[in-house]
Amino acid sequence: MNCCEHLVVLAFSAILAYVITPRVAEAMSALNHVRPDVHKPGRPLVPYSGGIAIYASMIPALLAAALFDTSLAAQFCVLAAVASIAFAVGLVDDFKVLGGRTKTLLTLLTVLPLVIAHITLPSQVQLGRPLVPLLGRLRLTIIYWLLLPLVAAGPANVVNMLDVFNGVMPATSLAATVALVVSAYLIEPKGALLLLPLLGALAGYLPYNKWPARVLNGDSGSLMVGAYIGAVAALLHLEFIAAVALIPHILNGALVIVSVGGFKEHRQMKERPILVREDFKLIASSSQTAPISLVRLILAVEGPLEERQVAARLIALGMVSSILAVVSALLTPR
Repeated sequence: MNCCEHLVVLAFSAILAYVITPRVAEAMSALNHVRPDVHKPGRPLVPYSGGIAIYASMIPALLAAALFDTSLAAQFCVLAAVASIAFAVGLVDDFKVLGGRTKTLLTLLTVLPLVIAHITLPSQVQLGRPLVPLLGRLRLTIIYWLLLPLVAAGPANVVNMLDVFNGVMPATSLAATVALVVSAYLIEPKGALLLLPLLGALAGYLPYNKWPARVLNGDSGSLMVGAYIGAVAALLHLEFIAAVALIPHILNGALVIVSVGGFKEHRQMKERPILVREDFKLIASSSQTAPISLVRLILAVEGPLEERQVAARLIALGMVSSILAVVSALLTPR
């Protein structure tokens, strides 16, 4: 493991994201590709599809990392392909709204690079036998392959579903990525390099999306980031640890899917799980037919909160689950 190379990749990605993001925001504004920030007074219009900046900074960093360690070239190619598929699906949805079911089905395509690489390059890309705390590697020969289509699509969609407030997606994803980096250093140090392009991109992008956001992520950002996390977890056999890090996202996704009876685009929902008062504080919907979400539960317990207060609680939950993920890694046999 070369720490200098790792730091170069991390810094390269972070600097690119920090420099590119305001340019992307300006370009989206020029195209009038904006969305109202509905939780703020006056509903200001904010540039959309900030995921373009994350993608544009992450892919060059992936290529640079592959040059530093050519033995991981196949894995980097897989991650670039997975990220590109998820990004393309999200970008189409940003400009032309896709139905919830259509978008979900399209994200299943992210499994193809993983499967193709596993079949054609079995010595370099190995799937299956996830690492689990206390038990070590599991032999899930049938169940694993049945669930494999969800390995990237699952995280992509649950990360997307919690992308509802300024700063939440990049901050919680950053926490989860840090947890996976630490876990990789503990279990398979060489593989940590696979995570650094995403880690740097999120770190450089976050200052522009945190409250009050100067650019909104769009599905191009949230779907891509979630898919990348899922794919790299599969490559490093850290699926269980990634699931722990994404507990808030998974819980929120499960609540919404069960309460609305399937995958639906938020624009297709007749009722909202939360409401905005005249003073722009958020409250939980009292309607029994409104969707149930993690945010609705938080507001039902704590009462009216400002947007940034809700975001802070979601980020705190993400940090706690990420700490639990690292603890899980410490308990995992090498």
